[in-house]
Amino acid sequence: MRQRRTGRGGGATMEDVAQVAGVSAMTVSRVLRQPELVNKDLRAKVEAAIRETGYIYNLVASSLASQRSGTIALILPTVASSIFSDSVKGVSDVCRERSVQMIMAETNYVPAEEERVIEALLRRRPDGFVIVGVSHTRATRDMLEKSGVPVVETWDATATPIDSLVSLSNFDAMQAMTQALVAEGYRRIAFVGTATRDHRALMRARGYEAGMAAAGLPIPDILAAGDVTSMGSGAAIAEEIMARGDRPEAVVFLNDVLAAGALLAFQRKGLRVPEDIAVAGFGGFDFARHLIPSLTTVDIPRQEIGRRAAQILLDRIEGKAPAGTLHAVGFEVALRESTRRVPR
Repeated sequence: MRQRRTGRGGGATMEDVAQVAGVSAMTVSRVLRQPELVNKDLRAKVEAAIRETGYIYNLVASSLASQRSGTIALILPTVASSIFSDSVKGVSDVCRERSVQMIMAETNYVPAEEERVIEALLRRRPDGFVIVGVSHTRATRDMLEKSGVPVVETWDATATPIDSLVSLSNFDAMQAMTQALVAEGYRRIAFVGTATRDHRALMRARGYEAGMAAAGLPIPDILAAGDVTSMGSGAAIAEEIMARGDRPEAVVFLNDVLAAGALLAFQRKGLRVPEDIAVAGFGGFDFARHLIPSLTTVDIPRQEIGRRAAQILLDRIEGKAPAGTLHAVGFEVALRESTRRVPR
């Protein structure tokens, strides 16, 4: 009962498990299909071999020689944030062009949830994964590396990708934004991030700190938003800032959604943007240019990230691209009215 996936990167087979456990492939199959019929000690032996080899039982094994499912999996931190919507469209467009189905799952920014989701999806044998982020648990990396399934990580930068990478330096982008605000004449600049352990958010905070340090400015002023997908959360942070006695001259936010919520909240309280307080975001959302005043932001090629990731992944699956394929995307600081100094 051979479960080998040909041409897919050399993931562990049922025969590999049998060899490690010192049993027959039929016994391994019985443990997977009808564990209650197998002796407890023998079952434990086989289960230990499964963990050692990284074998994932194929629930939908195809009768085709290629063993391809015709699906890829897209793993997102959240489906509630519109910052990823263009990337999703990019992946979806490429899948449609190349007659592949996309399935999607979210992790809610929780590494353990990402681990659970990926394990569950591996059981259904997608042909590959596009994953937002590069920070994973050790168990997640082990599962993906041992599975032999092509993986493309996105929206972040790392020197040690699991497989291939569409790289974006959140650090460089936020450092550039901070430096642009300094060049506009701002000195008391605050940053609004998040208390979650999201690696992209951490890199943006560090980029802000680096920009402040390079300009020789005071100790960085960092606040944490609760729900990073909500304009209401941005408005709540604005209230917190306005209640302080040492109000900053400018505030740069983790994303455009938070920035927009804060901008509107400042205006409702009678503050002028940017004369009384400047506001900047991150992400290059379409609505940013239509706010009054228009919102300064870091413009990211979100759809290109998705398209390029899907193209690399499908090329990997078809053997047209090597493991370790890297593609870096850039960014642009778009200075608009919300931070533009008014001549006095």
